[in-house]
Amino acid sequence: MGRIFDERRQGVAHGVVLPWRRTLEVCWANIRHRMGRCLLTFVCIAVVVAFFASSMTYQVIVSDLMASEDIHTQAVLEKAGVFTHDKASLKRQRDQQIWLMSLSAFLCLVGITNTILMSVTERYREIGTLKCLGALDSFVVRLFLVESIFVGVLASASGAVVGFGLGILQVGAVLEFSLLGLSSCARGFGIGVGEAIGLGTILTTLAAVYPTYVAAKMKPVEAMRVEV
Repeated sequence: MGRIFDERRQGVAHGVVLPWRRTLEVCWANIRHRMGRCLLTFVCIAVVVAFFASSMTYQVIVSDLMASEDIHTQAVLEKAGVFTHDKASLKRQRDQQIWLMSLSAFLCLVGITNTILMSVTERYREIGTLKCLGALDSFVVRLFLVESIFVGVLASASGAVVGFGLGILQVGAVLEFSLLGLSSCARGFGIGVGEAIGLGTILTTLAAVYPTYVAAKMKPVEAMRVEV
């Protein structure tokens, strides 16, 4: 009898744990079914990532321009108060850059964490339903993590591209568009967009791990009683 029950339990476990391809299909179906909520999450993540990407792009391009020996470029930078030969002013500018980038990263962290937390916790009842149907904890964690990462990557990429455009506009507004070169723009795109996408994806994943794990460990009845 014990062997029979063990085989049945193993059969249920193997029946619930879906392959990765099926998991991706279920995630995509959930996203389409919750298009409104996913769009809100998408926009929130994209906005904070765009802010970070624009700040990074601006700082990278300005740093390249400051290293230039062109007289006109240095004159424009000095006129805008970006470049100076005074050591105290240079130190103050570096401190301002560090503070601005730290603020951008902090806002990105808070915004993405809050968005993902709300996105997962409001679906506790859905998780409870899945567990009532026999879903394993590992399956629930995998399902919600893949969905969060999918939305996070798309939102981060979109926000990073928009942020790069805003960074270019900021350089043109503060300085001159004529100072923008292909190499500086390419470096700004590579660093600004690359770091923004990486940061957004990492923060989205980390923000989704804890609430998803807690929800997966909840008893089905408790999860379905949660009011959000």
